[in-house]
Amino acid sequence: MPDTVFIYSCGDVMKKELPAKYYLAHFAELIEFVTSKCSHLLEPKHHEFISKVNQLDEQSRCMLARVYSRKPYLVHTQSLNYEEIPSPHQAIYSLKTAGILSQPNSQHYAQLLAQLTKATLLELLTQYNNKISFKKSAAKGELITIACHFFSEHRDELAPLYSQYVINNREDNYEYFEFLFAGRLSRGDVNHQNRFVMRDLGLTTTREGHSDSLARFNSLAEAQSNYVLNRYRLAIKDLDKAKHKTANSTAAYSALAQLVVAQHAEGAQAHDLKNKLLVRLYKHLKHSDSECALGLLDACSDSAEAQEIQIREQYRLGNKTWVKAQLEQIIENPLSDDLLYFADDFLMRKFNKQTRSRLSTLLAETQCVLEIDEIYRGDVEQGVNEHYTAQGLQVFNTENTLWQSLFALVFWQELFVDTPYPPCNEFDIYPQVLMLDNFYQLQQAQITARLAGCATNQALLNLVCNHAAQYFQQANGLFSWHDNLLLPLEALILNSPIKALVAHLTAMSKQYLQLKDGYPDLMVINNGTVHFAEVKAPGDKLRRNQLTTIDKLKSVGFTVQIALVKWFVDPHRIYSVVDIETTGSLKGANKITEIGLVKVQHGKVIDSWTTLVNPQRPIPRFISQLTGISNNMVHDAPVFADIAKPLLAKLAGSIFVAHNVNFDYGFIKKECEMVGLHFKMPKLCTVVESRKAFKGLKSYSLGNLAAHFNLNLTHHHRALADATATAELLLLIQHANKSSDTSIQATEK
Repeated sequence: MPDTVFIYSCGDVMKKELPAKYYLAHFAELIEFVTSKCSHLLEPKHHEFISKVNQLDEQSRCMLARVYSRKPYLVHTQSLNYEEIPSPHQAIYSLKTAGILSQPNSQHYAQLLAQLTKATLLELLTQYNNKISFKKSAAKGELITIACHFFSEHRDELAPLYSQYVINNREDNYEYFEFLFAGRLSRGDVNHQNRFVMRDLGLTTTREGHSDSLARFNSLAEAQSNYVLNRYRLAIKDLDKAKHKTANSTAAYSALAQLVVAQHAEGAQAHDLKNKLLVRLYKHLKHSDSECALGLLDACSDSAEAQEIQIREQYRLGNKTWVKAQLEQIIENPLSDDLLYFADDFLMRKFNKQTRSRLSTLLAETQCVLEIDEIYRGDVEQGVNEHYTAQGLQVFNTENTLWQSLFALVFWQELFVDTPYPPCNEFDIYPQVLMLDNFYQLQQAQITARLAGCATNQALLNLVCNHAAQYFQQANGLFSWHDNLLLPLEALILNSPIKALVAHLTAMSKQYLQLKDGYPDLMVINNGTVHFAEVKAPGDKLRRNQLTTIDKLKSVGFTVQIALVKWFVDPHRIYSVVDIETTGSLKGANKITEIGLVKVQHGKVIDSWTTLVNPQRPIPRFISQLTGISNNMVHDAPVFADIAKPLLAKLAGSIFVAHNVNFDYGFIKKECEMVGLHFKMPKLCTVVESRKAFKGLKSYSLGNLAAHFNLNLTHHHRALADATATAELLLLIQHANKSSDTSIQATEK
């Protein structure tokens, strides 16, 4: 019987069945990859293991794949019953006979006891209650400790239990094979088998048209170096999960630190990973074992992060002469622009006694102050966007996506087609040359030629559009495809100096890891010129990566502003009070049948609007009984796609208000998404505000509030009637807040 998977999507549950023995096909796919592509990365023990596997009958291979898919180190044989394996005990016997699997023995008594359920532990301990003192109410962890203490001297007493388990020895060989395929080790469900399952179900992104797999390492030494360091990475991760740090934790981190320091790093990837692990271990040990921690920083080579930490720590310890020499050396020969900014700033502030650092200078040169209505506290970028839009300017929310997508579409051929590091398999969607940050170093001639063909803005735009059309929806790891992807790119390209665009694309190709993020929030087009705005609310700080990127944009000719927001209360706010009726309560699975809208400004109703909506599906009888809206009433009504744009136009520039706002807002947002429209605005909930303004009421439902305050609720559960009553409630809330001198805050979008 094939395995069944249930997938939740857009409110619907889809049932998909995997082919029988699907996991065996995945197992065979991995073994074939290792055998055919990675033979030079295998030790004799690996070849011997593969030879034994190839000699197994099908049901034994099925059993081995099933065991290796389990998480525990010890697997109970009674749990290994599957319909497609007719003789599980025979399969296990064959695996033991072949020397692939084995049962635990007295060495594994502690692992065995930890594996037992509490009920089984109690049953076991009860057999020795004349020798062991314990309480049945004790926690399982305490029972395991008691059992381990006793059976450490009576290990053979557990012999009957040993025979009921097999050792899951996937770490001996199979884990290494998975690493060769993926280039990374993962805990739990993120392993190669689940990756294949997600691929077969169409639930994961893969590289389209990729058929041939390649080895990702050149030598056995490089592969094993990376593998061992990845195992240390997981060991650190396991220690990090511990809820309570103890002296034993410090000892464990220290022991791991010694192993990482001693491990040779073969190749750039291993070198980078080793530095990252050393820095992580330093952060764990700096308070409990400072001497060991500082030694870890010394062991880092060519690590900008380690150099910065070392300088800060040595300055704190008073070694100022050494620090100054290091800072001057960095400024003379920096590992990165980011480290250069740090060294320049630190030297000026700590040694030259200048109060204005490079960061404060940049802020002073580029900042502007904008007064933004405080209803946008939850989404300050949207507030600034609407501030510029109200001035007639064209605004795009861009951040990193703009430059990531431009970079990928310009250099698609060099990154994904004619690359010295082709993808190793269909799951490799992120370019290796960017991961290793050697794109320009390896492909300078190709990059130069590509940019030489972009001598005009139109030529660059044509290239981007052609690549977007040719490679649309292909996985790339840098950005996500969507229908409006080209709109901001076109605005950027046609309104920017071509020299600035080419210069920054060149800089990204040379220093991709430094310039892949930190970009300003907004791009603003004003009379054919582009400028960028990094939005900062009160209390926000400019991060180092933002400083690096903004400085680079300015250096090639772009205008960048730091938009410092100053909050104020706009007395001319417009509140759009909305109510909707639907075919049911779950958005996605249900649709809107009616919309009511009442607009309020200066304490008065200034407009109202309503429409029935054809949900394009039957209205359940109980919903019709509740709302009074029948299938006949909506038969000739417009569908949501027909009224979406007029609705958004009516809502524009206002605050979305509803009673239980997330329901109404969520339905409209979902309906807009389904017709390809973006919907986002500040929102306010009259349920929440009523609880603040009128404390102590038994119920805050609209019906009960209408009865309590004598609101004009003429036909409850019809959209315009409910919206009208909610608008009256909003005015009452505003009056109550004025009396108590409080203000209404819109919630985050």
